[in-house]
Amino acid sequence: MTSTDTGGPEDGTAQLPRRPARVIVTPLAASHRHPLNKRDVQRVLAVLPDESVSGLRSVSLLDALSDDQGRLVLGSYRRPGFVRLHATPVGPWHVPALAADDATELRRYGAQVAHRGNGNLVTWTPGSLRLFTVVSVLLPGIARHHRERLGHGEPGAVVRKLGDSSPWIVSDLALAQWSLFLGSESARSAAMRAES
Repeated sequence: MTSTDTGGPEDGTAQLPRRPARVIVTPLAASHRHPLNKRDVQRVLAVLPDESVSGLRSVSLLDALSDDQGRLVLGSYRRPGFVRLHATPVGPWHVPALAADDATELRRYGAQVAHRGNGNLVTWTPGSLRLFTVVSVLLPGIARHHRERLGHGEPGAVVRKLGDSSPWIVSDLALAQWSLFLGSESARSAAMRAES
């Protein structure tokens, strides 16, 4: 099967090669960061099935965004073909109180979550935040794109916000595989040596 824009099987007719989505990076103030860089996004998109990313025009790494209750919006969807990932604060996140399910989910990805006053303090390592952003923000954004392409429109633009635990069930094995995939070349080499 060839990679195509239509995602269809090779049937002898001329098909165009799959066009990768553009990754657009917006510069940020020093107080915020993009958990993923352009290369991270490109690598993830490259390993996803053609039918998932067909028609995806761009993934934009944009400035921070909050909803009307002050919760961080981590991912949003502009219109068919346009997924947006929003910046996060540098350093610990001071956020409104999180429900137990939300705190448990963040801890599963490696965040430290502590109660502070009437809210929470969420502390990430760079690797754990990258893993969370890929699995719980970027992949749901791509899934939203795929559903929209199939005609299953959804209301609103927000794909993921803090304090809205993911309905996705992600196995420990999937998390370990994504963590390995996102790790450094030396970490991947060490893991491959350990498996052999």
